[in-house]
Amino acid sequence: MIREFHQTSGIKIYNSTINEWSASAAITNTNHPDIGFLFLVRVNMTDGVLPSGLHDKDFPTKLYDIEMCHTNLKELPEDLDSIWMVGTMIYIEYSQLTSVPLSITNLNPYYLAVTGNPISELPPEIFEIPDMLYLGIGSTLISELPRNVTNFSPLLSFIFITDTNISYFWPWIDPLVESKLEMPRPLLMGGSTYCAELERITSGEADTFSVLPSLEYSVILTNASEENWGILTHTINCEISYAATFYPLALEDANSGLNENI
Repeated sequence: MIREFHQTSGIKIYNSTINEWSASAAITNTNHPDIGFLFLVRVNMTDGVLPSGLHDKDFPTKLYDIEMCHTNLKELPEDLDSIWMVGTMIYIEYSQLTSVPLSITNLNPYYLAVTGNPISELPPEIFEIPDMLYLGIGSTLISELPRNVTNFSPLLSFIFITDTNISYFWPWIDPLVESKLEMPRPLLMGGSTYCAELERITSGEADTFSVLPSLEYSVILTNASEENWGILTHTINCEISYAATFYPLALEDANSGLNENI
């Protein structure tokens, strides 16, 4: 039946289980030429796999907004970068991804959020997406960023690293820090180990970060001297409110009838 909804502008599925969404009922450019968004919120899928109906070869060419939040999605098709649109905004938050597939980074998303997934290691490519503006990697299991980022995203303006065990940075972050000194704080890290250490330093309880300054690490972000506090506080945002999902989940739950304490 969904094949007959030719004027559909978007699809939202909330608090549901998708047992099957086969290719015969796929969203396609032929049948859904004007669809612009796909939201799956509090949704379970069979075996945690993206249904075939959501990655048909005839994928809608206007579908540039794909947001999933609180799902059991654990894997994505390897050829997704040849199906979904390049430049798509992609949120896959609080799901079951254990890694960031290159099929996602190859799509050159301008917003990418993998917040809340059980990811313990990030690929360098996630920081090398050419046109990306916002990156959400908070509430994951990471304890460090990838060491070798050689072609840092030139447009990347904000990185959400909230609620993680990140306590230090590699030297490749310094050019970002220097380029954003006239702009709002680019590193949002409320609830992180780094913010806890920064708080102890600026309150006078500690004199150094756990990682001491050296050429092996970020020269700027390991410098705990009082003369550097202005740069640190201009670069690092430690407000915990930024640990929220990119998808407006609280508003969705309020509007769709689920108690906010779920």
